[in-house]
Amino acid sequence: MNVELLLKLRGPHAGMDAQESLRTLHNVLSLLRELENSEAVRSSREGTRWTFSRLGLGSVDCALEPLRIAEHSSYGVVERTLRTAVAGLAEAESTARIPTGWSARAANLGRRIARSLGASPDVGMSMEVRCDGAVLRTAEVTQRAAMNLDTATRSRFETVGSRRGRLSGLEEGKRHTPRARLRTEVGDEVIPVYFSPALETDLRGAWRRDRVEITGHILENALGQAMKMQAISVELLPTEAVLSDDDLSAGFWPDMTGGQDSVDYLEAMRGGN
Repeated sequence: MNVELLLKLRGPHAGMDAQESLRTLHNVLSLLRELENSEAVRSSREGTRWTFSRLGLGSVDCALEPLRIAEHSSYGVVERTLRTAVAGLAEAESTARIPTGWSARAANLGRRIARSLGASPDVGMSMEVRCDGAVLRTAEVTQRAAMNLDTATRSRFETVGSRRGRLSGLEEGKRHTPRARLRTEVGDEVIPVYFSPALETDLRGAWRRDRVEITGHILENALGQAMKMQAISVELLPTEAVLSDDDLSAGFWPDMTGGQDSVDYLEAMRGGN
């Protein structure tokens, strides 16, 4: 598998301000590391290392490909990371919400990438993900994305609630950072979750389970998207919803059939005797 990220800065500033151009590239790499940590089982401080497979002169026109895959990552994770990054920036161009599959931190990094760009595509940045030569995702990024992400990352409400999903991105030995990230079943949110020492055993038990439910204090934006969570409790859920034999004895919902078994109920519905 040969996966690449193609970047091109447009406009008069693209090849003139070396410091700003390097800062934009640094923020792109930081965004990739954050998204990769959301996908991987455990977080990595450095993440996958990247190299230039192409670098143009006189402007920022380059292609990046993996140099060394991070310890807890894989080529599949790297490909998903690139697709999520480009799709998220394209989403940020059109709507003021945290992009699908992004955390609030990823949204802040995306805002840093876009804030130095111009207001139209001719002074913006083009992005393209390719795998074995085939184009997977494209995006035209402008200053509009920065404005939308700035709105999306403003906290509005603090509630007590729960989210269901899968834990990833475990971080060890850090007191003031999220211990894990919850990727939700509904909405594909990526939520940094903080766990108190009292929940350490529960966190270990929930680790690498397909489905868990976290209840806690949730900080949300104006759209109700969760930006972070302080866990109160952790519940392990079955991989698939399972109904007991008693639930199935009179159909899926016994009250719906009036206590009749499924055969009698269907006959009655069809007007049979």
